[in-house]
Amino acid sequence: MKKVIIADSVRTAWGKPGAGLSPFLASDFSAKLLQELLTRTGVDAATVDQVVFGQAHPSTMPNNIGHYAWLKAELPVEVPGYTVQSCSGSSLQALRSCYNLIATGNESICIAGGADSYSAAPFVLRDVRNHFYQENRTFIDSVEEAEQCTQPVPMTRKEQYEQAHGTVMSDEAMAFAKESIANALAAEDAGQILPVCYEVRKKGTVTVDTDEYLACADAASPLSPYADGAAVTMLMSEDKAKELGVVAKAVVSGFAVAGCDPRKPHTAGAAAVKKLLNNKSLTMADIAVVEIMENSAQDVLDTVSALGGSPAVNPMGGALARGKNDGAEGIAMLMRLVDSLKVGQKGVLCTYTAGGQGMAALIEK
Repeated sequence: MKKVIIADSVRTAWGKPGAGLSPFLASDFSAKLLQELLTRTGVDAATVDQVVFGQAHPSTMPNNIGHYAWLKAELPVEVPGYTVQSCSGSSLQALRSCYNLIATGNESICIAGGADSYSAAPFVLRDVRNHFYQENRTFIDSVEEAEQCTQPVPMTRKEQYEQAHGTVMSDEAMAFAKESIANALAAEDAGQILPVCYEVRKKGTVTVDTDEYLACADAASPLSPYADGAAVTMLMSEDKAKELGVVAKAVVSGFAVAGCDPRKPHTAGAAAVKKLLNNKSLTMADIAVVEIMENSAQDVLDTVSALGGSPAVNPMGGALARGKNDGAEGIAMLMRLVDSLKVGQKGVLCTYTAGGQGMAALIEK
């Protein structure tokens, strides 16, 4: 197995649906990120072997954002790309796919990314292809439908949360949400973000360069809000990095996945972390920082409790403060984890998805 390094990463700011990034399709700002990533790394686009994107809520255009965004960026048509879907673990699954391609020696340079635009998510009509009956003439919100279709028993994200945790936030959960918001406000992460600029008639130039929820984040809200955005990262073999003179940001050392009761999907995140640590003959005492997806504060607290140990948890804040982009959340979390680690430290990244699936990644600075 070849050692896999992270060359660099970049993301958009997270935008409120209907706000700063709403004029764009997810493929628009994904294309801008791909161009920026290549500029930052100095890597020739023609030497990229594969592009893999995660997208949790695909729109009707494009069908394959992993390749379409690359073409939209006017990059070499010879480079192939594909798209994976694993709900809020989509971009981490893209990262895992790229890791496996490089570690096994099949590829040398891969780009993993993720994107979702809730602003552009379509409304749909069901059962009207052959018969347009009156009872079928109802528009369905594809985001709301996707929430319920990831469960064996249909339920909304809110219903799932209340079934797992009750209807009242605990004092501990409220305190963690406040801490996440404070950490996000204090984080120095401007270098992670590529500003997106465009012209609006009568308003002039609009620039989106900060996470739009930060200014109004609400610790009393039990669930993180959805956010538009995208993120990309470049992985390559250590041998290729040395050949190109690329300095590694960090090393990706492995992944693990797990399943659980879909009524409590966050428990799959802890199960994946335990499996990963066992596979690597590590304990939580070996981990300096753990980055856990913030679907809710209580999810994070339950995960920390299940893991034991006392590493730093989400020291740069998370989705409770910034919003959650299902398609790209894993890559954004990766960026925060890498920035939180000191040289020589190990960190763990943990996501979980509706339907009861968890994934964990081991990162070394």
